[in-house]
Amino acid sequence: MKNIFKTTMLIAFISFFTSCETGNLDLLENPNSINAESADPNFVLNDIQLTFNTIIANYSTTSQRLVRQLYQFGTYNRAVSETTSNNPWRNSYGMFANIDLLQDINDLDENGFPNHLAVAQILEAYGYMLLVDYIGDVPFIEANQPEEFPTPNITPGAMVYDAQLELLDVAIANLNIGSNNLPQTDLYFGDFDAANWIALANSLKIRAYTNLRLTDPSRALAGINAAINQNYIDNIEEDFQFLYSTNGVPIDSRHPAFTSNYLASGAGQYMSNNFYDLLNAGDDQEPFVETGSPDPRLRYYTYRQTSSAPSGSNLPCSGNPDYDYCYVGNLYWGRDHTDGEGIPNDGVRRTTYGVYPIGGAFDREAFDQARAVDESMEGAGIRPILLSSSIIFSLAETSLTLGTNGGSPVSLLESGIRLSMNKVKNFTTVSTVNEDSNVDYAMTQADIDDYVSTVISEYNSATNQDDRLAIIVREAYLASWGDGIEAYNAYRRTGFPDLQAPIVPSGPFPRNWRYPIDETDTNPNISQQLTTVRVFWDNNPPEFID
Repeated sequence: MKNIFKTTMLIAFISFFTSCETGNLDLLENPNSINAESADPNFVLNDIQLTFNTIIANYSTTSQRLVRQLYQFGTYNRAVSETTSNNPWRNSYGMFANIDLLQDINDLDENGFPNHLAVAQILEAYGYMLLVDYIGDVPFIEANQPEEFPTPNITPGAMVYDAQLELLDVAIANLNIGSNNLPQTDLYFGDFDAANWIALANSLKIRAYTNLRLTDPSRALAGINAAINQNYIDNIEEDFQFLYSTNGVPIDSRHPAFTSNYLASGAGQYMSNNFYDLLNAGDDQEPFVETGSPDPRLRYYTYRQTSSAPSGSNLPCSGNPDYDYCYVGNLYWGRDHTDGEGIPNDGVRRTTYGVYPIGGAFDREAFDQARAVDESMEGAGIRPILLSSSIIFSLAETSLTLGTNGGSPVSLLESGIRLSMNKVKNFTTVSTVNEDSNVDYAMTQADIDDYVSTVISEYNSATNQDDRLAIIVREAYLASWGDGIEAYNAYRRTGFPDLQAPIVPSGPFPRNWRYPIDETDTNPNISQQLTTVRVFWDNNPPEFID
């Protein structure tokens, strides 16, 4: 018997979120007795979609800190503790239970809901792959069957991955049925189109086989070559991303990073100085990379709140030789990786998120506080999850390392960069012109061409595969801003980019996350693991990264 659950609060949330599309609120039965006979498949699928976005958020912010896109305070043991995985674990298995419910609804209906079910199956495959990527061996065969398996055993991660690759084929078959019974709401692509979800399913295969290239290269080669002969995410219109809006009531549907940095008393997070460095944001002096002009995406990614440089009590690391950066220059207020100094009262001064992807403000050198900007996208941003640029960079990596089809590594590298640049360039709906100086800071085609020329020249000058791979992964890393999951995977898989070492002694880099303490305290069949345990596809040496 499956663990099927719905709470009153959850149904109320979904009802508010979807009422403008469905108009079925009066038809809801008591949510405490929800079952396959009474459940609306659209409401159930909406819940699955929302929960999956929450799962991505659970993984992403911590991952961004680990890979130095956001600042990480303190040691790795503090960043990845026994509680870090509680939320993604709980949300994942709750989502899987609701997918079981949707399967039951489908089975009871004469015509079925193959499109609804296929979307849920793709998200289920993605969710289980993420659990394996982050934790390793997890309950699968015995999962969500509380009466038969109240304390489920774990299934090897490799076996879980294999099952999800098979499930993706099942989902594609369901989408190819051609049913006219379509989901009423698609929170990722806007309007439901089976072709978009098929492209996602095939792209998830590319993602999985890219991770498998170290441990099973021949299978990875064959799997990727097969996937790219099908429809996969190779243009911006097919990007898999969660869509936010400007609505604040009755349910706040603005990007959460917008609300925590633009609607609060001050910015809630620091950007990483290492990330600024790789974006070429700072002054042209050591230890900066000095690869040329600032990245064309810089003003879209970040927003500077002040025209004054940090100093005195606002820069507690000043003069300390242990710091690689402390302050990068050009008014970019950030923090070094694991900087454990006191946090100044600088929320209205530190550099924060820009317009992409959270729907904030474009940095046109107005230097207003984020909470007082006169023009922003008001939180109508996106959560980038699996983008065309990411898939193309993966194909560049596997073309270089495995010899996969689809193009040469350098041509795919160029395509990935251009996809990322064009996505960011065309994202903003706010002005890019400084009202005082009348200077337009928007990236131009010439800016993109110059950047591409510089990177391709660097790639062509590289003398070995590792140096070429480092360039591909660095560009994938820079394009991944807004979601740290793929950057975390790539860092463990390749060791690139070459990131700043921790400022304070931090212990070994987390090659996985611990089992959630909520689970180990109640399930005797799951024993806690160290973060030095590597997931099944990671066969790199123990001290490979730091």
